[in-house]
Amino acid sequence: MYFIYSEDHFLLTKTVNKLVKNLLTEKEYEVENYSLIYNDISEIYTSLNTFSLFGEPKILIISDAWFATEEKISLHRNYSEEALYRILESKTDNVVIFTLNNERISKRLKIAKYIEENLEVTNVKTMQENEVLNYIKAFFTRNEKSITDHDAAFIFQSIPKDMQTLTNELTKLSHIESDVITLDDIKNNLSKYIDNDIFELSNAFVNNQTKTFLKLYKDYLLMNDDISKLIALLSSTVVFFRDVNVMKQQGIRNEEIVQITKAHPYRVKLAISNKLNIRELNDKIKLLYYIQQGVLNNTMDKDNIVEYRFIKNMEDKNG
Repeated sequence: MYFIYSEDHFLLTKTVNKLVKNLLTEKEYEVENYSLIYNDISEIYTSLNTFSLFGEPKILIISDAWFATEEKISLHRNYSEEALYRILESKTDNVVIFTLNNERISKRLKIAKYIEENLEVTNVKTMQENEVLNYIKAFFTRNEKSITDHDAAFIFQSIPKDMQTLTNELTKLSHIESDVITLDDIKNNLSKYIDNDIFELSNAFVNNQTKTFLKLYKDYLLMNDDISKLIALLSSTVVFFRDVNVMKQQGIRNEEIVQITKAHPYRVKLAISNKLNIRELNDKIKLLYYIQQGVLNNTMDKDNIVEYRFIKNMEDKNG
């Protein structure tokens, strides 16, 4: 059994896909995907202990393995640690891969210690700046394009630190007909992640200004139907607000926060001016994670349910 975790969803998926590909070179498997949030754990256990319709062994990819953390994430209503241990202790020819989109697992929980002692655990680290720059240049080289180091750095600095978002933007730029990707090409085609509308949208969400948020939210979707990108932007901003407030509570001066975060002073001022406490900001971060997972897994209606979740979160805080 395997346990793979990373805070970067793109790198996590890439690592899991590589492992599955390697396993499939050794023998035929049927691949099944489950989530500990959306699937009944007894259903997973039953599948683990049966062969496929054609008698082939299976690879079970079980995502949302939050049991290995101390985060208060609600798993499926029928989840139990006892049922989880039945899966962990099963002796079959099937392969189990647990995945977790998080930067760490617990060092204290008994179940987490069991995982580290009995499973093959892989922590996929996020890329450092030089690795990302090499990734950008290699991406264009594979697509028979070239780019300068300066312009690659401009891309890195202009978008959220998320490899899926980066890859989406590089794919778009790679469709430009020219063999050389110039700075003008980048500025004219790169999505504008840092603009006043996004700041206003994020600020309205953080401060529970439902009417303002809904207007800006609908305006955004009229121009750009990529809900995943919007969630990534909101997550980045709310995490920034939370981190700034943590530093403020630690007695760090505004000027020092600007230097530490390398953010615009106005952005730091906005973060400090919000009225929510750190716990409430963490609640919003968790909500955005749930929405992102729901959209990615096609288990949440992005036209109606996503908007409802936003409204409920803000109205509950106002109430």
